[in-house]
Amino acid sequence: MRDDILVDVVLERCDALRKSTFWPGGNGIQPEKWLGNFENEDKRIAALLLDRFVFYSESATDHLLTSAWHSILDGGRKSGSKVDPTVLEGSLNNVVFAPVEGETPNPTDSGNFMCRKARQVLGVDEDRIVTTREALECAKGGTTVVFLDDFVGSGDQFISTWTREYNGYSFNSTKLDNGFSAIYVNLITTYMGLERIFDEAPSVVVSPAHVLNSRSTIFGLIEEGVFDKAEITRFLLKYSVNLRPEEDYISDYLPYKNWGYKRLGLLLGFKHSIPDATLPIFWSPGIAGWEPLIERL
Repeated sequence: MRDDILVDVVLERCDALRKSTFWPGGNGIQPEKWLGNFENEDKRIAALLLDRFVFYSESATDHLLTSAWHSILDGGRKSGSKVDPTVLEGSLNNVVFAPVEGETPNPTDSGNFMCRKARQVLGVDEDRIVTTREALECAKGGTTVVFLDDFVGSGDQFISTWTREYNGYSFNSTKLDNGFSAIYVNLITTYMGLERIFDEAPSVVVSPAHVLNSRSTIFGLIEEGVFDKAEITRFLLKYSVNLRPEEDYISDYLPYKNWGYKRLGLLLGFKHSIPDATLPIFWSPGIAGWEPLIERL
């Protein structure tokens, strides 16, 4: 297929997604402006990347959260621990919900957003939603803790939350002391993040709605032969010079600036946020008139 025809076909698909409300209208996602960043010789690669970008709308996010919640007891591949079915039957008075905090806790952490979603979508009572520090106090009394977040990439955030000490105690040490039940509900996780949590927090039951494999990343496109690694590497290097991510840990390290955090090369975003492991070429602000496809809120 000619490059110009491919671009037109992909833009028609994007327009259909907007008309169907799977994608937001207005300036929410800007495929035309984004494709305008690239020289004609590079538009084919850009269009192929755009065609594989997956956006989860608010309603899709709600469905993922419901699925993740109900999958806790479904016997899927989680940790070696088992959940007592009575924990989730009837009243949730013996369960608290807490956000997973970033390596540097921040009110804008996506875990806080997911706690609000749990109240709206799952019907969790407001008094069951607590801060991470409060959840640790509850855990010390044997209360089941359900951790919430939208996305697990490297697993860094959860391990930081699990091992962070408050007044000499952590969830990890408390688990060793009294064996409280810990459940980690999230929308999407990578195999990398899942394996890390299995290794470093094996007693935690991890319940995602969906587990990403390499086929859902830029490396999957390379494996499929959509383009070769040298070609996409050249492309990312060429245009990353125009990117100015606000996150220092991305902007100051070229491999992350090219491939996303931990070089995961993801191709996805949510309405409420874009994972830092998603290719920055999709979401990063830039210079020289650079237009991101979607802003990372």
